[in-house]
Amino acid sequence: MRNPLHFLRRRRRDDADFSSEISAHLALETDRLVAEGMPPADAALEAHRRFGNVRLAQESFHTGRTIPWVEGVARHLRRAARRLVRAPVFSATAVLTLMLGIGATTAVFSLVDSVLLRPLPFTHPAQLVDLSHSLAVRGISHVDQSDATYLYYREANHVFSGVGAYRTSAVNLSTAGAGDRARAERVDAARASASLFAVLGIAPLEGRVFRDAEDQPGATPVVVLGERLWRTQYASDPDMIGRTVVIDGVQHEVVGIMPNGFAFPDGRTALWIPIGIDPAHTRSAAFDFRAVARLRPGVTPDAAARDLQSLLPHVPEAFPGRLTTDAIAITHMRVDVHSLRDAIVGNIGRTLWVVFGAAAFLLLVSCANVANLFLVRAEERQHELVVRRALGASRGVVIAEFLSEALLLAVLGGVLGIGLAAAGLGALRSMPSGIAIPRLATVGLDGTVLAVAIGVTLLTALVMSLVPAFRSYGPQVASVLVQNGRGTTAGRSRLRARRVFVVVQVALALVLVTGAGLMARSFRSLRSVPPGFDANGSFTFRVALPDEAYPTTGATVAFVARALDAIAALPVVQSAGVLTKLPLDDEARRDTAVFVEDRPLAMREMPDVHQVAYATPGTFSALGIPFVQGHTFEPPDAARAPLEVIVTHALAARYWNEGQAVGRRLRLSPDGPWFTVIGVTGDVRGSGLDQPPDKTVYLPLVTAPGPATATGDANTIRWAPRELAFVVRSRSSAHDITVPVERVLQTLAPSVPVYAVHTMREMLTRSTSRTSFTLALLEIASIAAMLIGAVGLYGVVSYMVSLRAREMAVRTALGAQPGALRRLVLTQAIAVAALGIVLGVGAALLLMRFLAALLFDVAPNDPTTLLAAVVVMAIVAVMASWFPARRAAATDPAAALRADV
Repeated sequence: MRNPLHFLRRRRRDDADFSSEISAHLALETDRLVAEGMPPADAALEAHRRFGNVRLAQESFHTGRTIPWVEGVARHLRRAARRLVRAPVFSATAVLTLMLGIGATTAVFSLVDSVLLRPLPFTHPAQLVDLSHSLAVRGISHVDQSDATYLYYREANHVFSGVGAYRTSAVNLSTAGAGDRARAERVDAARASASLFAVLGIAPLEGRVFRDAEDQPGATPVVVLGERLWRTQYASDPDMIGRTVVIDGVQHEVVGIMPNGFAFPDGRTALWIPIGIDPAHTRSAAFDFRAVARLRPGVTPDAAARDLQSLLPHVPEAFPGRLTTDAIAITHMRVDVHSLRDAIVGNIGRTLWVVFGAAAFLLLVSCANVANLFLVRAEERQHELVVRRALGASRGVVIAEFLSEALLLAVLGGVLGIGLAAAGLGALRSMPSGIAIPRLATVGLDGTVLAVAIGVTLLTALVMSLVPAFRSYGPQVASVLVQNGRGTTAGRSRLRARRVFVVVQVALALVLVTGAGLMARSFRSLRSVPPGFDANGSFTFRVALPDEAYPTTGATVAFVARALDAIAALPVVQSAGVLTKLPLDDEARRDTAVFVEDRPLAMREMPDVHQVAYATPGTFSALGIPFVQGHTFEPPDAARAPLEVIVTHALAARYWNEGQAVGRRLRLSPDGPWFTVIGVTGDVRGSGLDQPPDKTVYLPLVTAPGPATATGDANTIRWAPRELAFVVRSRSSAHDITVPVERVLQTLAPSVPVYAVHTMREMLTRSTSRTSFTLALLEIASIAAMLIGAVGLYGVVSYMVSLRAREMAVRTALGAQPGALRRLVLTQAIAVAALGIVLGVGAALLLMRFLAALLFDVAPNDPTTLLAAVVVMAIVAVMASWFPARRAAATDPAAALRADV
């Protein structure tokens, strides 16, 4: 590397006034500092120091004094702050760009850390596993535990130190008595075995958990409260242990309070009550329990699965019932053992990793753009840097100057970014639960997240500063002083560096635009799927009738009848109905084996399992579900009790030819009564718009007395569930009837809470919430990346035009037309963007496969979306290049050549 003093001496021979130029720089800086109030001696020292000649300054003014490194760092930062204040446009652009990149990365990392990376808040969480089954023949990947399988696995296994069972629920909670005027609220609860808390390894904050004797049918009702419920509902009453609360009309003694942060099975759970499994009366084929176990030391989940698989065929022997050895063999029933963390997180992890990748890409684009801005700033300071190097400034001094500026900008951008992340996470936690993010209550800016944010900020500062610092230190810096175009080579070298940054920006932006485009197409395809019902003008709410107040099925039926009559009497109500399973809602899903009369099963063949729901005659009208064949249920009549069902078109097509379903018969158990099909509805999406239509059997909810049973009792009323969803259609708007309908229910049953109030339009929107969540974040990231890339490309083209100003002037003087000059600049600019687009296409084809699981009806390598992303980026590139190209075409040759003389 040639000494820059060589170039200075060469210039000194050509220009006798060079020494005065150096002195002028020092004098001007000294005078400016004196004008700011600094003493003359200190101002002279500071001026020399700013130009890098620390040795000369020390020898001239403070002989023998060593400046502490802390003081040196502070001086660098103060000087950097003053320089940045004098360049507000550059500083504001850099800070805002970094704020966006660091803020997005910090917020998404907080989600990823809390949901995916952080261990569960239990003792030795790596030993905790979730137990489930799968049915290979049915294609069913997840089947929970029955009471029989749970009891047998718990007692006969060789791999667990403990097994616990639970089932999510919702209960009516009241601190008053169970009288008619008691007011209650609906809260999320878990029915848990006494062993569950020991398996999780969590001790209560106050009191105790259930005892084994309390986890038995007929035992004294007890309850364990969550700390949040204890704090908000009971004002952290220190005497709460031993008191009673009313749950579903039954008094429960409070025996314990769980600590803050204990959220199992999810953050909404407010209390725990005993599950009360009766080993003497099991339902081996009713898989409606979840089970969690703790592995013995050294046991792997695969080994545990093999152990339970060897036990599974013996369950029917220990607990005879509908689960038989033949059923296990025919369905190829398998035991699955997965980590509890994976079971809790579910498939949201894929979404979060995609969003985190988008945030990381945005941060890279932001860093590339700010580094590009630093290169521009370094070029503007070339003459100053040459003078300082001539006075003895070392490479470390030059790097320190850039690093101090980058550090200040990065810290300010990081602080604002952390504030932006905190605001974004707060908004996410306050959003309606349309998208269920597990462990969302634990998401926040804790020490780990802040440490990562600080690390990202410092790394960003390092990247931003070192590239322009090293580019600015070398022979190309001194060549700025060489006259008559000798700086062209250095300028082109710096131009190449800036082009590299722009290529990276364009490539990353195209990847984000492609991802956003795929999600947008998926979202559009999802929204175009017919849900099977009319969402306009109707709303829904739920009620849960407690056993204590409604002990018989007849009482439940009577309440439903009275409620529907009162609601129908409202002037704004067009129709109303009740059902147990709403479309697009899996909370009350109930699947049952269906036996079709004219489709006898072969030997060892298992019946298909389909969804069964209960509905009233007006339900289909209130939901706007059309009938393909037949009609709805008749109003209940005490004189007759027909065994009738309505099926969906998908189920009718599964078993009968088109138009031949009405009049056919089916039943829901091998020895149960036959039901006649009286109607076929259009297909309804029961689980989600991205899922196939449900094959559903609708039973009449409000019924007359049932048929004679084997005992001869002709007055038996068929079973009716107590957790019900009302659907009401308005003559005007769904919002116009919510308040009047709720008043009607409160008048009829003040102790029964009304909850889960939504319009059907909201239900439809919630069904696409995960896709819209991912789409929104990808769109924000892609738009920001496009804007940043456009700014970078604009800067490169502008710099390229400034380097070729003399060339453009000569071309214009020789007769070149403005259009030709514009095309010349645009061609070179688009060539840079095209390279970024080509690299971006390759990266998109490689990375978009990670989006495959989130897409609906669109392939991850969809050529239309990729072409659209390329076109968008090309348009952005042309727009970013147009204004510099137009400026180049308008160059005044006389002025440009005069300035070059």
